[in-house]
Amino acid sequence: MTNEELKKIAIKIAKCLALASSDNPGEAEAAKRQADALMKKYNVTAGDVDAAQVHEQHCKAGSKHRPPQHLSRLANIIATAFGCDAVMQSGGGWTDSSMKFYGLGIKPELAAYTFDVLRRQITKDRAAYSATLRRYKKRENKIRMCDIFCDAWNWRISQQVREFAGTEQDKAAIAAYKEQRWGDSLKEDTRKSPELKKDSDHQAIVAGTYAARDVSIHKPVQSKRGTRLGQS
Repeated sequence: MTNEELKKIAIKIAKCLALASSDNPGEAEAAKRQADALMKKYNVTAGDVDAAQVHEQHCKAGSKHRPPQHLSRLANIIATAFGCDAVMQSGGGWTDSSMKFYGLGIKPELAAYTFDVLRRQITKDRAAYSATLRRYKKRENKIRMCDIFCDAWNWRISQQVREFAGTEQDKAAIAAYKEQRWGDSLKEDTRKSPELKKDSDHQAIVAGTYAARDVSIHKPVQSKRGTRLGQS
């Protein structure tokens, strides 16, 4: 059985399990029996059923090879805000790096679209801030200050995200999909933020939080929906 065939069967089982919670006892019992029969016939587990409901949406990560740390953190903030998860795939050769958002329903699409918009915004703000650092002669010092700026920028928008925007069932489905899709092959991004050492570091923090003062994590989606409504 191919993965696509397995997914179709798992989706069918998921629909049966949804009907199993019906207020109609007869309908609920019949749906439960059908789901159990299908799971037994095709050797499908509850994890398979959960994972089948998850899908991916890809978008550019903003670099040829491994994206900078601040974009990786931005993706994780957005994923949490939209109730999904994110995986970064480094590029190489003719392939650019990409960000993969995976979750249920339309959430991965919304997260990918938001990341695309905010990635361009933080990149623009970083470039504008970098232009103010002419007094820094060493390239590594300027990069360090820009990294602190971006950390503060990300922190500012992260304050709009209180918790995972999904249910426990969503979390279980995403975890099952992650296990099936990648197993233990994913590597954690262990890059650390610059250590704050100088008074000028705090100036970078102030600049980053100020630059993100009007950035809304949900505005890109709201604007997109408004455009669609205006076109209809």
